[in-house]
Amino acid sequence: MKLRITEHDYNLLRRLTSLSFHQGIDFPPETGCILLVARNNHPSYPSLIVSEVLAPLEGEVTEQGHDGLVFSSAFLRRALLTVRRRNLAGFLTVHTHPLSDRHVGFSPYDDANDPRLMANLYELQPDGVFGSVVLGKNSAAGRLWSPQALTPEPLGELLIMGEQLRWLPLNGAPPPPPPEPAAIFDRGLALTGRGALARLSGMRVGVVGASGTGSLVLELLVRAGVGEVVIFEFDFIEEISLNRVLHSRNRDAAGKVAKAGRMAEALDEIGMPTRITVIEGGDIRQEKVAFELRGCDLVFGCVDNRDWPRLVLTEVAYQYLIPYIDLGTEVGAGVQSLDARVSYVAPGRPCLICSGIVSQQRVTLEGMEPDEQARILAMGYSGEIPMGAPAVMDLNMRAASFGMLVLRHLAQPFLDTPLPIHIKEALTNFSIRRVIHRSKPDCHICGVDGRTGVGDARRLTTK
Repeated sequence: MKLRITEHDYNLLRRLTSLSFHQGIDFPPETGCILLVARNNHPSYPSLIVSEVLAPLEGEVTEQGHDGLVFSSAFLRRALLTVRRRNLAGFLTVHTHPLSDRHVGFSPYDDANDPRLMANLYELQPDGVFGSVVLGKNSAAGRLWSPQALTPEPLGELLIMGEQLRWLPLNGAPPPPPPEPAAIFDRGLALTGRGALARLSGMRVGVVGASGTGSLVLELLVRAGVGEVVIFEFDFIEEISLNRVLHSRNRDAAGKVAKAGRMAEALDEIGMPTRITVIEGGDIRQEKVAFELRGCDLVFGCVDNRDWPRLVLTEVAYQYLIPYIDLGTEVGAGVQSLDARVSYVAPGRPCLICSGIVSQQRVTLEGMEPDEQARILAMGYSGEIPMGAPAVMDLNMRAASFGMLVLRHLAQPFLDTPLPIHIKEALTNFSIRRVIHRSKPDCHICGVDGRTGVGDARRLTTK
């Protein structure tokens, strides 16, 4: 099982435990903290989400030396009460082994005391999730306990989500050297090195929308060597699709062939090792379909100008710590500009509501029946009139290629950081404008009491 954490919380975790690895101390003490975790109950790809790093207060560590650390019952009780109050899953205790350099593992002392502690925690919270993590200087190990099992289940890896994506194994060993890439990727190594290629080959990337922009993104992902692409699309190919949807054909329009099925067929014919998965139904506004996003490592949103799907995708990004790259295009009045936009959405950055891409008013309008929507607009109660997004393949290509470059950057940074909230290319002057947005403290997505890291504890805004 994977463990997900934001870059901010990972840096806090390392600061709280840094004393153990201070070079100026002969016998540095063990240090520690507690990770409050939420659930991601995807049936095939479950994970745990670090919702908060809880530091011990004064007096909440009863024993501390270079060979042992004991948390007080008050600290454990505070953590458990916070879990209950916030409807989280449970927590992981964290401690260090200061003398562990490259490899780290649980000591005989840990093996003797963890079972008793975990049994007590499960007695207090039978439906909880409890485990432990030990940190070395250059490695980490993690394990989960259950009320029934006599032996713990090892945690797989830690995914750190922020201005880049980092993966750390939780098996006690430092990250292994990346494998040699297939010869087909040799000419891409200058931009995406061996390690990043290996990571892309292990990623499961969702693409919501397989029309003008989404079909291009799918093609780029497959040719970049991504391990699996998951297609979310419920529409059918029509005659108006032929000028903008990659691989669409006249006979597909005549037969009302599903866009997702046609894309899957065409991508499979390329012969790359990427696995292709189609989510039946595909309407991301349906809760059952939206929950499939929890099984992705990253998501592309290619939903034209629709705000309700973007709202759901934004909620998933914050609740489950799944990076989201949102794409859009726009034609300025009188074709004064042709804009391609890429927005990287992740905790610690403003959500699409705070940055003005998604409007709650437009979400409400999109949820109305067509007749009611027309009545509201005709009465002048809303200035939020939906506009048709440009369906021009050459403009869509600009957004798709920018989005793919952002994914490559997240796997192996080469762009200036922090990334802009939105990357916009205006074809009239070919400049990339840095737009400044900040999260609003009271935002229900990315604010102080928003959705970051809550996992299954809150419902998505689906039907």
